[in-house]
Amino acid sequence: MDAGVAAIAAGAVGVVGATLGGLAAIVGAKIGAEKNAAAVLQQVQRQGRAEHAQWVRNQRATAYGQFLKAWDEYTLIRGKFHIERPPTYENWRMVQEVSGHLHTAAFLVRIAGPESVTVVTDQALIDLTAMALPDDVQAEFDDIHARFRETDDAQLQGRLVRIAEEILYKGSWDRAIDVLAVRQRFVQAATEALGHL
Repeated sequence: MDAGVAAIAAGAVGVVGATLGGLAAIVGAKIGAEKNAAAVLQQVQRQGRAEHAQWVRNQRATAYGQFLKAWDEYTLIRGKFHIERPPTYENWRMVQEVSGHLHTAAFLVRIAGPESVTVVTDQALIDLTAMALPDDVQAEFDDIHARFRETDDAQLQGRLVRIAEEILYKGSWDRAIDVLAVRQRFVQAATEALGHL
């Protein structure tokens, strides 16, 4: 073999080797880049889920705190209404206003969830706003209310209003429930929900 042909052959083998080496480097870089991109994507997804879970936790904590604050405000104003003798219309309006805050706060808890807390919240709302009534007042109210629903009689409606006013004065929220037990159930459900995100 002539030296020129050998040089050309060696040069060709060198070019082919360099080309194959370059292709291998490109393929290796592509595989490495794909793996790196997949790892970055997984990290971004995990971070997104973690940030979303933290956002949900914050929304829930805020809603739960607002409910407890409204609960305290409602209990305070309601107590003021029942202590004052005779209760004033102004205090009754305040009870209605804070009752609205309590119901709004309960609605925010329903939005924030989870269901385990919304169930306890709904029951707490029912328990907090329920009144223990004297049996005779409750029986009269139930009787007149049933008749009113059948007839729509204005006199019965007027009597219902007067009974409702009596209920405000004779009824007692404090005898209706064990507030501490209801509050403990809410706090426990809220704590568990915040801890499980």
